[in-house]
Amino acid sequence: MKNKMLPAILIGAALGAGLSLIDRNTRNSVMSGTKDLKYYAQNPEEAKQKMNSGSGQSSKIDSLKDEVMFWKETVEEIRRNNPELEESLKDAKDTFMKKRDQKKLN
Repeated sequence: MKNKMLPAILIGAALGAGLSLIDRNTRNSVMSGTKDLKYYAQNPEEAKQKMNSGSGQSSKIDSLKDEVMFWKETVEEIRRNNPELEESLKDAKDTFMKKRDQKKLN
């Protein structure tokens, strides 16, 4: 395999997840979530009812939407205030693309 980025990311994620399980609270939370997931996998009707009842789910979606909008606005502000940074990033991207294309030709 030529590209080792994806396997390295997956290995790093697995190691990070394993190390995070050293903490007792994290371990208990993961186990609780796994039990809930098993329960709802065996009882899909209850899962549907819980999703339809709106038990705080819409507020979570709204919160996530607000977070995404915040980061979008932040990125746009950075782009407006630092046009030279945006240009540098585009130049770097072009350079990487050229190098990648050259490697494909060789």
